[in-house]
Amino acid sequence: MPTNVNDCCNVVSWVHFGDLHITGADEQNYQDFLTLIAHANANLAGGVDFAVLPGDNAEDGTEEQFLLVKQAIDRLTIPLEIIPGDHDSKTGSLDLYRRWLEPELWRSRSIGSYRCLFLNARDNGSSKGFGIGAAQMEWLARDLAEADAREQRPVLFVHTYPSELGDGAATVRALMRKHRVVMVDMGHTHYNEIANDGRTIYAATRSTGQIEEGPAGFSITNLDDGVVSWKFKPLGGWPFVMITSPADQALIIDPDQPEQLVRGVAEVRAKTWDALGIVSAMCRVDSGPWRPMRRIGTSAGWCCAWDSSGSADGVHRLTVRVRTVDGREASDAISVLTSQLGHHEMHQCRPGDEANAIGAYPEKGILGTQLGPNKNGRMVNAKVITAKKLARVSLGPGGHDAISGAA
Repeated sequence: MPTNVNDCCNVVSWVHFGDLHITGADEQNYQDFLTLIAHANANLAGGVDFAVLPGDNAEDGTEEQFLLVKQAIDRLTIPLEIIPGDHDSKTGSLDLYRRWLEPELWRSRSIGSYRCLFLNARDNGSSKGFGIGAAQMEWLARDLAEADAREQRPVLFVHTYPSELGDGAATVRALMRKHRVVMVDMGHTHYNEIANDGRTIYAATRSTGQIEEGPAGFSITNLDDGVVSWKFKPLGGWPFVMITSPADQALIIDPDQPEQLVRGVAEVRAKTWDALGIVSAMCRVDSGPWRPMRRIGTSAGWCCAWDSSGSADGVHRLTVRVRTVDGREASDAISVLTSQLGHHEMHQCRPGDEANAIGAYPEKGILGTQLGPNKNGRMVNAKVITAKKLARVSLGPGGHDAISGAA
């Protein structure tokens, strides 16, 4: 049954908690997960359509570990979608995963003009590795065809990059191309990473357990009329804002659309999150003057018009800054590409998915330390910031409570 999108100009949004790898209640990753849930409940509830756990929920796939995960997610007030990873089947099957977390190993749901498909990457008939079995592959083909018939854009949620799906990888890739899959949301890598093969955006979110870079946090993804936006939110203060349209230059997948390769008058749209709410938003292009944005109805969205014909063709920096009722601020910035005649040369894409990673993008929380799925990062060991070395943030900017934003 279709689900209504949250009240923000038909933008579909979700929050992604990275691979948990839960072992015990006293471990830092479990405590971090509980804190992240509290942040999400206070600031995101009603502002995202659902939350995602991308697999590797229980480190050893034991009943005790799954029970801990269940006890944690019972606190979450946001609808939750869960998929399995390889660690969830370490006992030899996904029976315990199905008992405690999610009985359906693959399924889909419609949200607005999108079809979200949640896959089981451990469906390969083996105790190790990844794959998609015959029954799931048949279902995937049918569901994607149904999405086409309903004029819905598909989004896949799977534990790993599709190229790692063993004998089924080529078939999945062909289905993705045929049915215009707009995005694949993943875990597994333990790093924040985005890839763009010219047709589809691939996004992996840093793990919550076994972190190899940076602090714990979660990512938020938005789909705004075919435009994909993604950003990592580390533990810390609020508010949070994301530009949802036009597209970031790095995330252009359909240059024929004027909200991706910008031309003429474009509507700049941004989405905001905070427990106390946002009272004002401003926008500017490059180093130009700040211009006020207007709220979209009573939603958490803000917008303003930008006549891009007044700017030279090329790359421009678009910045949005927001303020809460008690004076806290946050901003987001992207690089947009303009061409009044619609001329655009797509970058040369490599075969596959992970090979098309866009590299470091610190403003979005992508540090560029990922070498590939579950490989060590590029940074010198002495410089790697691990979760254990990071001070746990309890207060946001100005001494405000980091969860609620209140003083």
